[in-house]
Amino acid sequence: MTINNSLVVDTDSHILEPINLWTDYLENKELLSLAPRFYDDAEGVQRFVIEGFQPTPPKGTGMGGRNVDKKFQDTVATQRWEEQQPGGFSPEPRLQDMDREGVDIAMLYPTVGLRYTGLKSDEVAAAVCRAYNNWLADYCKAAPGRLIGIGAVPFQSPELAVAEMRYVIEKLGFKGVFTRPNPLRGRNLDHPDYDPIWQAAEELDCPIGIHEGGFMPGIVAVGYDRYDNMAYRHMASHPMEQQLSCMTLILGGVLERFPKLKIVFLESGGGWVPYWIDRMDEHRKHMGWMIPDCKLLPSDYFRRQCLIQIPSDESTTPMLVDLLGEDHIVWGTDYPHFDCNWTGATNRFANSSLSPVAIQKILGLNAVRFFNLETSKVSAPLQPAFV
Repeated sequence: MTINNSLVVDTDSHILEPINLWTDYLENKELLSLAPRFYDDAEGVQRFVIEGFQPTPPKGTGMGGRNVDKKFQDTVATQRWEEQQPGGFSPEPRLQDMDREGVDIAMLYPTVGLRYTGLKSDEVAAAVCRAYNNWLADYCKAAPGRLIGIGAVPFQSPELAVAEMRYVIEKLGFKGVFTRPNPLRGRNLDHPDYDPIWQAAEELDCPIGIHEGGFMPGIVAVGYDRYDNMAYRHMASHPMEQQLSCMTLILGGVLERFPKLKIVFLESGGGWVPYWIDRMDEHRKHMGWMIPDCKLLPSDYFRRQCLIQIPSDESTTPMLVDLLGEDHIVWGTDYPHFDCNWTGATNRFANSSLSPVAIQKILGLNAVRFFNLETSKVSAPLQPAFV
């Protein structure tokens, strides 16, 4: 199952939450009215609501995970939620999809759960994160070592976030947690309130994935302040919010205070990284007195503690390898979202113009090292690493 003797790790892969997830897994049933819920309105149109907010327009619930071999168009957007890619909901068809594409390991992020960060209630946020994480743990039991959970934690409350982080790492065996890059409740990611989260992540050797997602009230996202067009919003928010979070974590001194903290930036492409790191380095050189918590060059922090996830067909990847180095890049598909690059993605990257060493590292070995992945349970044996 390995491609060109490379272990393949999809570091940005998603599940699709079954519509009964919260009724089955939410421990406090009194919170069900505020948990995510799919329902049919009086006209038979499927809608979605979370904490009283309806984020999708009518006939829009099918956009989150359209079938990966279908061209994304209006007819696909009218799918019901449960009619989307079967591997999003169930592990068996997902493993079949992975086998067909030569993917050995998938690191799993939510779809609906990307909105949890915007929930107003700490109690609701913690409850839905716990329900989701317990469901995901059951999902991953179908193939331990191949299906890897990345936990949802309630950043609304640093105390609750630390507790949930410990739960998913120590009890469920997950390999990381994620949060959004956006400001939350007036706090950027360098806010001192978050220091207990970063400290716990260091102690647990728990990488933090920074992953943008859909709109929720209370979440400030680039592009949503000036555009109504979803294409504009999606194009702007994913890379630009990642740039801002990268700047905040580095210039704001988070990586200085927590030198063993691991950060991976996801689903935003990689072309912004060389430009942005170069720009941060220049500001550190010329305006360092204004950012005293950033002791080193930003590029040094990035190489010491960060990864960037890229898709298979990004034209800027050779530049990224040249300027950043092949050790700081991982690969992912965004399966099964509407803009994923799934079918043929592994072979396209394995046959790219990069060196065999770079391909092997980016396809899998960097992720194995960064996330401390166990490869003995992968059916295709890992080939001997080269130096």
